[in-house]
Amino acid sequence: MTMIRFAAPLCLLLLPATACAESSEERVALPDLAADALAEKAGGRDRVSGLELSGSFRKGGTQALCATTNAYDANGHFIGLTYWQVEFSADGTAVRNLRNVTGLNSDCYSRSYDRYGR
Repeated sequence: MTMIRFAAPLCLLLLPATACAESSEERVALPDLAADALAEKAGGRDRVSGLELSGSFRKGGTQALCATTNAYDANGHFIGLTYWQVEFSADGTAVRNLRNVTGLNSDCYSRSYDRYGR
């Protein structure tokens, strides 16, 4: 009986640590999935310049995040940022939708971004 009284609180203490570990793994995977999807859309990783990613947030019942990339004109001059919204599958293992939201009414303009580096 004493062992059960000791084990029950221990299990309750370990449960939040397990949940945090799972969510930190998710945070690591989502930026990588987003970067891969943007590279594929651009035609290669070398064509994506200045990639920055926001933290993830809930949108339509799934995880999403925003990204910015550098935009250049035909002469190769920097002209500003391109804003992207990336939506993930329900289980967070694949990109469900990637769209350019530059110039649209989007939450991506008010997000904070961090430089992405793999």
